[in-house]
Amino acid sequence: MLVSAGGFAYRNCMRSRLWFKQVIPASFYGRAVLILIIPILVIQIVLSVVFIQRHYERVTTQLTTNTSKSLRILLDRLDAARQPEPALRALQDVFAQLDIDLTLPATLPGSVAPREPLDLAGAEILRSLQDTLPEFLAADLSRERGTVQVWLETRHGVLHLAVPRRLLTTPNPHQLLVIVFLASVVMTLIAFQFLRLQVRPIRRLGAAAEAYGRGERVALRASGAREIQAAARAFIDMRNRLERQRNRQQMMLSGVSHDMRTPLTRMRLILSMMDEGDDRTALETEIGDVEQRLEQFLDYTRGPHTEEAPQSLAPEPVIAKLVARYQAAGHAVAFHPDARPSPRLSLRPGALSRALDNLLSNALRHGSRVEVSTDLRDEALVIKVEDDGPGIPPDARERAVEAFVRLDEARNSDSGGVGLGLAIVSDVARAHGGHLELDKSARLGGLAARLVLPLKPPAQSR
Repeated sequence: MLVSAGGFAYRNCMRSRLWFKQVIPASFYGRAVLILIIPILVIQIVLSVVFIQRHYERVTTQLTTNTSKSLRILLDRLDAARQPEPALRALQDVFAQLDIDLTLPATLPGSVAPREPLDLAGAEILRSLQDTLPEFLAADLSRERGTVQVWLETRHGVLHLAVPRRLLTTPNPHQLLVIVFLASVVMTLIAFQFLRLQVRPIRRLGAAAEAYGRGERVALRASGAREIQAAARAFIDMRNRLERQRNRQQMMLSGVSHDMRTPLTRMRLILSMMDEGDDRTALETEIGDVEQRLEQFLDYTRGPHTEEAPQSLAPEPVIAKLVARYQAAGHAVAFHPDARPSPRLSLRPGALSRALDNLLSNALRHGSRVEVSTDLRDEALVIKVEDDGPGIPPDARERAVEAFVRLDEARNSDSGGVGLGLAIVSDVARAHGGHLELDKSARLGGLAARLVLPLKPPAQSR
């Protein structure tokens, strides 16, 4: 029983946490606005319930009781007099000063609307009149604005009084609430503006970090609160260090690749003067493999972050042109575009073509058939390259996109390459705001590489 009760409590706790996460805004600005709005709403509710209700109830009770004492004198005089006229004339000056109109005898109406639904002080006026005046018959707080109609029982008949409402409660009881509400709205708008100015540096920092992940350098200036400035300066220093490190790496790899091309060129010249034979063919194959590796080094050092500017274009022509080139070379490559034409995306055609070229060459290196297809989804375009090769085990797919990683168990180590093909594709995908997914091909049985490109461009800093 204890275990089942504990499990039930745990499930309820998890459901509550899930509901709380769904209700709470995901953005920092939304949560900050919520933190700002909730105290204002709580203060408004507390002020309305505690101050407005309690304070105006006490004030209304006190004023109504004081007025009832004056009416008590009138009722006692009327009950003591044989004729009502002398008593009314004796107190006429007093009630004239109070602006109270008296009618005796009067007729009690058949139906009386006690008060309007939004009349907060009306209920307290009726309760006080009933408690202080046993002769109370009825009251109407809605017949005439600013006046309370009261009917009292006397020995001479029904007495009708038109009592000014200001004698029973304070005028404009909602005025304070309206003033507080307007003041809260003004202060909230000011707080929103101040909050927006504080959140703007955080958005700029996030946009700069996101853009740097895509290989774009967005100008960033340390501004805002002291902690935000410190974070911005730390990011700028980190970005500068990474760029210096990457530049040194590019220079080193480019220099090594360039220096190795010279002896390779001399070796090709020497081979060109040799007689045809198996040795010459083997050496030419080895030289071609070394040159291919050098090209992969250069592609990786260049990366997707070149000077190529993004262009608004549809990716199908780029894919079709690349597939046609492989088909012309005699490779079994097919292209199956989505039936719906994809919208124009912000793409770097050179980087995209290089990434797809790596996927196709990688697929043909390990298989004999390759199929390329596009799938248009709600938020992304998926370019899928499938082959009939051995594929990649699920536990090795995450490592397969790392640079200089070769999966000898999954792919033949004698097939060439230095483990940079999928790393280059992953970099190109991130540069376009997307990602690379590796899975098993349901059609061909080999590897299915999916290049996911978002339909909307990545968010820019504001």
